[in-house]
Amino acid sequence: MIEAKVEARVGEFLLDAEIQGGGVICLVGKNGSGKTTLIRAIAGLLPITDGFVKVGGMDVTTKPVGKRDVVLVTPSTCIPHLAVDSHLLWGARLRGLRPPAEYIERVKSELGIDFEGIVGHLSRGMRQRVALSTALLSAPKAILVDEAFLGLNDRESLVLAFGKLARDGAIDTVFSSQDEADESLADLTYVMNDGMTAPKKLILT
Repeated sequence: MIEAKVEARVGEFLLDAEIQGGGVICLVGKNGSGKTTLIRAIAGLLPITDGFVKVGGMDVTTKPVGKRDVVLVTPSTCIPHLAVDSHLLWGARLRGLRPPAEYIERVKSELGIDFEGIVGHLSRGMRQRVALSTALLSAPKAILVDEAFLGLNDRESLVLAFGKLARDGAIDTVFSSQDEADESLADLTYVMNDGMTAPKKLILT
């Protein structure tokens, strides 16, 4: 469960948003509506002026980024000098985890990682698949995906596969989108407009 009720100001932009739910949550809104700002506030990268953030029932409002048990994935998230297989286990190793070999292979298969090489030499889409897989294998309580699904081949099937893997691992996910059709890929959708959220649709309970 992710619970956030936050106020924050970035220049002239005021964020006054609230989300609550588990599973896969979609934040949908036009460019500049506040999706990234809200995600950064949940991740701890943006100080809030009022409110709270709870992840898995734990209040992380005052905790630093590394203590929130949350992973943020953006289109630029990667460690370019690592080989693919080393990158996949980087986050897990930081947390002292050893994912079973069969689970690693399942993640690779379902997210379309059938390639090797140095991550920095891969295409943008391949790097994003590696980053998303690395986040799953690190087994946090929540993964925040900010625009990292955009531009991927077989995007819809990949989002669904990612969501299933996350649910199976009891990992809540929030992803941002400008396309309202993406509500069909989520359990819960929040529409963002001018820094505010409104729940739109609950698919699963």
